[in-house]
Amino acid sequence: MRILVIQHSDKEHAGAFRALFARDGHEIVTCTAPDAIGDADLDGIDGLWVLGGPMQVWQSDELPWLAREIELIRHAVIDRRMPYFGICLGHQLLAHALGGTVSQATESEVGLWHVDKCGNPPLLTGVGERFPCFQWHSAEISRLPEGADVLAASPRCGIQAMQWGPQVASVQFHAEMDAATLRDWYEIEDCEAALRREIGDEPVDRIFDDMAALHAELSALQASLYSNWIAGIPR
Repeated sequence: MRILVIQHSDKEHAGAFRALFARDGHEIVTCTAPDAIGDADLDGIDGLWVLGGPMQVWQSDELPWLAREIELIRHAVIDRRMPYFGICLGHQLLAHALGGTVSQATESEVGLWHVDKCGNPPLLTGVGERFPCFQWHSAEISRLPEGADVLAASPRCGIQAMQWGPQVASVQFHAEMDAATLRDWYEIEDCEAALRREIGDEPVDRIFDDMAALHAELSALQASLYSNWIAGIPR
C-alpha cells in the first residue's frame, strides 16, 4: 500500500507507526502542510493519514491552505471511499469534512491521560478497557457527523475515537507518540516551554520516565490500532 501522510510540521510525523508500515512493506508518502498541501495528489494512493498540528479547524478563513486540506479529506473519504486514519487535528478535520462540528473544549487535555473504550469496537480490539495515551488538544468534536460512531471517551472529552464506515477512523489522542517522537517535538520552537505552561514543571521533568514506564502499553495500543485499521480495508 501507498499511504499519503499529511503532517503539519517536519517534526510532527507518524511516530511509532512508521516502523509498523515499514515492517509490512507499505510506502509512506509525506505531505507537509502548508507548503506542500496544494500539490497533494491522491492518484496512486491507497490510504490517507492526517496528523496533528497547532492550528484549529475553524481557522480555514485565515489559513486558506487549511480549507484545501479539508476539501482533500472530503474528496478522499466521500468521493473516493479511501481508507483514512486521523490523529488529533486529523480527527477533528475528518469530523468537520463529514458535516460534524468541532468546538473549543471546555477543558483541554495535555500530557499523559487515560481513555475508556465504548463497547468493543473492532478498531480497538486487543486494547484494554482503559488505556493510557498522550494528549495535547484544546478543541474537540462537539457533534458527530451523521453515520459516525464513538469508540472511546474520557471524562473531559466525549469523542476520543470515532469510526465512519468500515475503513475511516480517527482518534483525538496522539496515538503515534513514543519517547523518540516527543524528543522530535521538543525540537520545535517553544514546544517544551508550551508543555511546561500547560502542565507544570514537575510533570514535564518526569515525562520521559513516565513514558518509559508505559512503553509496553503504548506500543500495544499502536500495534492494535495499526493492525485493526489495516484489517478493515477491503482486499
